Amino acid sequence: MSEFKSVSEFNAKNVNFEIPRGYGTSVIKFYFWIGLVSAVLLRAIIIADHYSAFYAKVIWYLGVTGHLWFFMHRYHIAKRRFSVIKDLELLKKVRNQQKLSEKDIEGLDYLLWSLSVSKERSNYLVISVFSVISIVLSLLLDLGVLNI
Repeated sequence: MSEFKSVSEFNAKNVNFEIPRGYGTSVIKFYFWIGLVSAVLLRAIIIADHYSAFYAKVIWYLGVTGHLWFFMHRYHIAKRRFSVIKDLELLKKVRNQQKLSEKDIEGLDYLLWSLSVSKERSNYLVISVFSVISIVLSLLLDLGVLNI
């Protein structure tokens, strides 16, 4: 009877669902640096603008291009994670404390691995620090306290 129950609970749409593969360390680090450099460039605009509108514009284009590249990558990752949760109905299964299949465990493994290797926490911290630094430097330059 339990075999019959497991067959009736079988969800056909999950059969062909393939768990995404994680990216290698070099790809993870590459996008971390793209995000970091573009964030620093965008914060440097305020300082560059004190010296040259041309350099401020160049820095703006580089920073926005890097940000676009970085956030499109982050969007792709978020979409992959969401797809695993949705297609395997993991949230429903966990909330109802249902038994998880091997595919479900594989999906959870991918999600937990992806979150654990993500550099986003470091990225947020560094971006916040550079934001504070750029605000302070800009204020000092605007007030004439600092001349670089």
